[in-house]
Amino acid sequence: MSPILPRLQSIVSVAAIALAGLSSSFAQEVRVETQQQARAREQNLPRDQGAPEQVADPELGDINLVSRQNRPKMFTFFTSQSLNYTSNAFLVRDGEQSDFFWNGRVGASFVPFATRNFTPRISFDQNWFRYFEIGHLDFDSQNLQMDVKYDLNRDDTWFVTGSYALSRLYEPHSDVGEFYRYGFLNASITHLLQLGSTNPIGLAITGGAYWRHGDPSVSDRVSGYLNVAGIYNVCEHVQISAFTRPEIQHYTHDPLGDRDDFNLAVGAAVSWTPKEYLVVAATASYVGNWSSIGARDYNVVTPSLVVGAQITF
Repeated sequence: MSPILPRLQSIVSVAAIALAGLSSSFAQEVRVETQQQARAREQNLPRDQGAPEQVADPELGDINLVSRQNRPKMFTFFTSQSLNYTSNAFLVRDGEQSDFFWNGRVGASFVPFATRNFTPRISFDQNWFRYFEIGHLDFDSQNLQMDVKYDLNRDDTWFVTGSYALSRLYEPHSDVGEFYRYGFLNASITHLLQLGSTNPIGLAITGGAYWRHGDPSVSDRVSGYLNVAGIYNVCEHVQISAFTRPEIQHYTHDPLGDRDDFNLAVGAAVSWTPKEYLVVAATASYVGNWSSIGARDYNVVTPSLVVGAQITF
């Protein structure tokens, strides 16, 4: 396997932390929509290949082992802290209000067993969102997710992923408590590839669909999406990554009527990994939403500074 592909396989653990501003925008979307009516990663650890080995058999002679894949680590503990700016805190078409907010996240994942092609994972994480000026947007969330990854080829450049997550959002400063809960069912297929040889650029192309259903149901929808992410290793510890994600969304219970949206997210990050378990990043993302219900149109820009860490064993 090309040296850059194992790095691509860790895009979810590095670039997902580095592009945390995008996930913050999605969480903000859920928070705002549910408030006006009363908010996801897979983490795939790299499968490092050992050096080619040689064994001897008295009948077959010397045999070169083409590759050996290690099992993923059973336990992972992770955290990230990000300082974010949002240009449109309420995700509205007119009268936009900007603010800074902090997102703290801690979590853990567990791989109960694994085969060469099949890896299940159970994850739990806790999030805190605190706005600097618009304090009534503050919220916390908890997420429990089960996902499975199946490799379609031996070098792990094609794989499918399925997941189901349960999430709850709740107020930190009032007696309201839980104000939104939802389930999130997702299925996708991903292809990793390399462009160039001297200074290769790695690409991860994912196509998928999801269904989100919650209580209250204003944010319920089914969606199809395409995600294209790229990573370039400037040097051993510095990476530049970028992504674009067009998405078609059909809302099933919007109170304003029948609703279909086109949502486009783009983002980029510069990340520094001084240690394999630590990443520091500067990110920026843009989300544009164009809806069949004009009142649901919005644009939001979210730059972020992120520090993330994880340990595995």
